[in-house]
Amino acid sequence: MSRISKKTARKAGWLIRDVFDWGRNAVSALIIVVTVFTFAVRTSSVDGPSMLPTLKDEDQLIVTNFFYTPAHNDIVIIYAPNLYDSGKGEMGKSIIKRIIGVEGDTIRIDSCTGTVYRNDIELEITEEDKQLFEEGYRINSRTHAVDITEEVTVPPGYVFVMGDNRNYSMDSRYTNDGNHPIGYIGMINVNHIAGRAFFRVLPFDSFGFLT
Repeated sequence: MSRISKKTARKAGWLIRDVFDWGRNAVSALIIVVTVFTFAVRTSSVDGPSMLPTLKDEDQLIVTNFFYTPAHNDIVIIYAPNLYDSGKGEMGKSIIKRIIGVEGDTIRIDSCTGTVYRNDIELEITEEDKQLFEEGYRINSRTHAVDITEEVTVPPGYVFVMGDNRNYSMDSRYTNDGNHPIGYIGMINVNHIAGRAFFRVLPFDSFGFLT
């Protein structure tokens, strides 16, 4: 009887240790998840139609800046200090756009044909099922609405961004020329990039990775 009691006690001790180890691992995993979401991952909501057809107003996205380096065609959350935020009644607004040029790139836009050139190479536009794609990424229309009339070079530490809804997007095409009552965006300092949007969580019918 005493031997059975000892076996039972040993099993109970193993069970307690297993439960303790599981609990410790669970807490460690939770701490890692909380740390990642606090410092490397955040959520963001789309405001407005400037990224149609890729993103819609009020889409909920997951954004990361973990070891992030700006690259062509990334969808990014940026802070535009010279754009008026009507909701807050002050200058400075967070917006979402797609990176078209990184530092050193030259960008030229032919507003007549709606064609964008990067380093004198045309960003090829194709059509599939009545949808337009530029370098394989969906856009709402060709790029006809343009403020800049000459080729521009992206300076060090900046990016050139545009919305996928090309003719209804305030972006790097619009500079400080005094003609825009809500302000302007121009080139974006990389320090004003909050991160790359890579996953859509809402609405559920569009749940998945972004392209």
